[in-house]
Amino acid sequence: MKDDTITPDEGNLRSSRASGSEILNNINSVLRNRQRQPSVQSQPTVYNQFIIQIDQYKHKIYTYGKLPFLIILIPVIAYIFYRFNTPKPSQLPLSDINAPAILLIGKAGAGKSTLGNLLLGTYEDEKPTFNFSDSFSTVTQNSSFARIQIGDENYNIVDTPGIFDTDNPNEVVLEKISRTIQKCAYGIKAILFVIEAKRFTIEQKEMVDRIKLFLGKESLQYMISVFSHCSRKQTEDLEYFKKFSWNQEIKAFVNSMGSRWAISPNPESYPPNNPVRKQRLEDLKNHIVSIDGKYTNELLEKVREKQEENERKTREEEVKRQKEYDESKKREGEAIARKNYEKQRAEDERKANERRKMEIKNIKDTLLIQINILSEKVANLTKDNESLNEKVANLTKEHERGEHEKAEHEKAKENQNCFGLETQVELESGRIIQMSELKTGDRVLSNIRNGIAEYSEVCLIAHIGKLEHEEEFAKISFTRPDGSKGQLRLTTTHYVFDENLSIILAKDLRPGETKILVSNDNNKLVSVFVDDVTIELHDKYIRFHTRAESVIADGVLCSCYDQCPPSQTLMDLVFLPIRLWTYFIPTK
Repeated sequence: MKDDTITPDEGNLRSSRASGSEILNNINSVLRNRQRQPSVQSQPTVYNQFIIQIDQYKHKIYTYGKLPFLIILIPVIAYIFYRFNTPKPSQLPLSDINAPAILLIGKAGAGKSTLGNLLLGTYEDEKPTFNFSDSFSTVTQNSSFARIQIGDENYNIVDTPGIFDTDNPNEVVLEKISRTIQKCAYGIKAILFVIEAKRFTIEQKEMVDRIKLFLGKESLQYMISVFSHCSRKQTEDLEYFKKFSWNQEIKAFVNSMGSRWAISPNPESYPPNNPVRKQRLEDLKNHIVSIDGKYTNELLEKVREKQEENERKTREEEVKRQKEYDESKKREGEAIARKNYEKQRAEDERKANERRKMEIKNIKDTLLIQINILSEKVANLTKDNESLNEKVANLTKEHERGEHEKAEHEKAKENQNCFGLETQVELESGRIIQMSELKTGDRVLSNIRNGIAEYSEVCLIAHIGKLEHEEEFAKISFTRPDGSKGQLRLTTTHYVFDENLSIILAKDLRPGETKILVSNDNNKLVSVFVDDVTIELHDKYIRFHTRAESVIADGVLCSCYDQCPPSQTLMDLVFLPIRLWTYFIPTK
């Protein structure tokens, strides 16, 4: 007779401290052995309690056996996610504007932002780089920029708001101009002047004048005309667009920028992979890279130096922050080190923002100083003008009494030195007129440099009409590069430019020896010999000044000065107050 006592295997099971899987294997083994044993009368109480305990133990193992593993795994996953998605102290972003700028300028709504997005390839994105609007209202309120690569070079393409619009308050305009200048600290590679193909107004011309005022006259040599809102025919056939869509004003405008122009394709008509869209954008990029060098001036250089100084401070702060983070991590652990690091980073960012604000303030202060200097000069000129008027009134009284009649007559003869009324000049529109038709405000061809025709405003006409006496004029004869003959008539004491860009009196020109500068059909100035100089007497003339103080008269590059030291630069400085005066106080 076999008893119902627990087998040794069962006893071993009770005392076993094996792992969960070993316990399960032992349990199953015991149960199999139990089943193989002959059936005996058992003690229900002891056996039933054992079976119940075994079943409960198995259920707990299956239910909670993976819990320790999950408790360990979840923090590990969270830590990895945290480390890879939180920037390390040494990887925090810094300012990144140290590249030449490509400026997008034009009237509000002309399509500057659209062109910028097309060049960047983000127009069709859900959130394009530059905001734009399909409505009649403008979106761009502040200048913004993005990095763009053209060829092997990196540039910052800058989308400007209406910084040259005349209907904005002066303070707002000054702030926006300052922010734009800040983004151009590393020079300007190109200025993309976006113009609607359907309209070209006097506002575009005025905008060019404002660009010259704030960026300098030489900046026009880096400008490209870009036509927007073109029809499919205009976009696809450039010769058709140039031949049938351009009037004389647009031709003169484009020529003044070195004949560099392109078309901004309408993205609604030409999707991203369309060959026309690709070709038009490629044309524009080729114009950009064809520009030699980059434009900068004294103000931009100062801004760049300040930015580099602030950048150095930012990097030093980052290095210091990183070092403190590493040391704190070793001493106090990751959590405290991270907390201290984030606190210091916030403080460093506040300081960096203050430095950027100071950059803007310094630019604004510089612009305001320039404006104040101009205002003071205008005020002084006004005082001088009042004093001059008083002196003129006194001299007039004396003249009426006949005390200085002869002296005044001789003085008048000395100062009547200019051009004959029939002398021809070219307007910016391309129209050729005689000087007798000139009016203040007209823009005439004043120079040609690097293949770029430059036009300057007639700011003052001192005299036009008939003299009370005849004056000596020099008739200069020359042969143009194409073999045709040319003549220029001006007073003997008037200056023209020689081949070295020095000024020389008309009466001192020597036939066969002296070379003067004459414009040709290829938009260049070439030097040719003077063929002959003869003296004639005439009693009609015009005396005027352009803002450039030069003019191309009958094809010859001439100065606007006479009877003065033979230095164009010196006389430019002497006459600067007059040009400023007429800028703020226009005169007929």
